[in-house]
Amino acid sequence: MSPWIASITSRACARLHRSKYRAHTYAPSITNSGSSSHPFLSLRNAGPLAGLLVQPTASSDPPSGWLVLSTFVGLPIALWAYKCMMLVIFQRKVIYMGYVPPGSRTESLRDVYPEGTPKGIHIEELSIPSSQPNTVRLSTLLLRRRDATSPPKHVVVYCQGNAGNPLHRIPVFNNLLNAIPSLAILAPAPRSYWTSSGASRPTQAGLIADYTAALAFAASRFPTSRLTIYGHSLGASIALCLLAHPDHKEVSNPATVVHGLVLENAFTSVPDMVRVLYPQRWLPYRYLGPFVRDRWDACAAAASHLFPRGLARRAMVIVSERDEVVPPEMGREIFNALRASEDTQEGGEGVGSMVREQEQKLLGRFVVVEGALHEDAWRYREWTRAVKLYLEDLQSEPTNPIH
Repeated sequence: MSPWIASITSRACARLHRSKYRAHTYAPSITNSGSSSHPFLSLRNAGPLAGLLVQPTASSDPPSGWLVLSTFVGLPIALWAYKCMMLVIFQRKVIYMGYVPPGSRTESLRDVYPEGTPKGIHIEELSIPSSQPNTVRLSTLLLRRRDATSPPKHVVVYCQGNAGNPLHRIPVFNNLLNAIPSLAILAPAPRSYWTSSGASRPTQAGLIADYTAALAFAASRFPTSRLTIYGHSLGASIALCLLAHPDHKEVSNPATVVHGLVLENAFTSVPDMVRVLYPQRWLPYRYLGPFVRDRWDACAAAASHLFPRGLARRAMVIVSERDEVVPPEMGREIFNALRASEDTQEGGEGVGSMVREQEQKLLGRFVVVEGALHEDAWRYREWTRAVKLYLEDLQSEPTNPIH
């Protein structure tokens, strides 16, 4: 036998001798001849591996402090870091939820209303080309009452929230059209929402381009009608950022202007909403604001010198008293930013201009819908009454340019 085999055999036998368990304890079916009824536990045939087959019990020493610390501290930190990384990487999936609820990107008007549209409402499906890039086409609904006179006195361009599609807002539009028969509503679905075509992913610049194209379409389709932008939730931030964008004047012409602005349950910015959704200071998610790519800073847009002064005076801000998503205080902050914007833009003008500005300030208003949640303010009479009165007041006001 070679020396190294003899050494291995010696060490194995020593381990077997030191074990506090004998072979018959580990394998009770071993016979007197040294053979076992189990084919894998024959000590005679095991040779130098006998010590490996008969192992002592596991050590009873307690785990080290570093192991405990890494388990109870390191594991949560690793999970938090992973979630933070996923939130940053897929942040646009969280902001632009055109896939919610399931089927929102594929359903049709016939799927939602198989027995026909709401009574007395005419719905026209359109496809509007976006401005950037021109390969994107926006699936759009144009709603009017069947007995409405043509052309409409007022056109509302509706900027939707971050989920669903215009089909889900038809009950909202029906409520408005029943209250204001002379109204027309244009509801485009921006890129990645509903059946809007194009491979472009949703971004802040992309959605601004989409709604700019929708405003231009409304202005050309209804050149003699008053134009109002209505934004809900994310749509309110879109409306504010669009109007403060340097290229917003492309939607204006001498005959048609953006005359009114309604902001419902608007939030101040996406980083602010991150802090609202994660209020605990010990959670790392609330500190991800600097990593947000599409900030939708509504307050900065409202206070911008590029924001049209006339609209800042005439804007109506609506908040739901029991909003479970966006704090109503954010709506008040945006309303104050609009008023601060109009104050900083005022200069020494004539008496006629001062009177007109005072009238416009009376049009600007802040409305709280008592008892309403984030998505159901339209079900309350107070909401219908406020929007109807606002549009009627706009209709009676002399035409003024957007800026």
